[in-house]
Amino acid sequence: MSKKFLIISIVLFLLAVGYLIANFVDFGENNKNQLPANQNTNNNGSTIVSDFEGEKGEKVELTDGQIELEIEMFDDGLAHYYNTKTSKGNIVYFFVLKDKNGVYRAAANACQVCFDAQMGFRQEGDYMVCETCGNKYPLTKIATEKGGCNPGPINPNLEVENGKVIIKESDVKEVVGFFN
Repeated sequence: MSKKFLIISIVLFLLAVGYLIANFVDFGENNKNQLPANQNTNNNGSTIVSDFEGEKGEKVELTDGQIELEIEMFDDGLAHYYNTKTSKGNIVYFFVLKDKNGVYRAAANACQVCFDAQMGFRQEGDYMVCETCGNKYPLTKIATEKGGCNPGPINPNLEVENGKVIIKESDVKEVVGFFN
């Protein structure tokens, strides 16, 4: 009888240990549907990042599905930072610049690798530098590559019309996922 009692005790002990491990040890699965601490959802279920730490820039409005920016401001060779709200209420942080070849480019102020840190990019001469990991990207390559730790591409060759750089909402929506 004592041998049978011992076997039953061991089996029950192993079941209890298995239950505790399965329910109380986090293998990365238990929290996979929870949002990071800096995110919440709005009324329509879209995720909103509430504490973007990077350069937020000037607020610009989408009018008739586009943003228009005066080209003269980009003659200084610097990245100019902006934020806008899409027609669905998503906020996007981005920058626009004119590279040394005279090409106007726009990209998210975030990258695919480090976007969770919500730190964005800063300009150092002819490079944009990730505030999180320090990787550098030449201005002439901005918005030409997807993925990795380079600014999320909005448009590598923006349209210029009547002295204004035109950014389409459809292009801005390409990078909504970095912020929302």
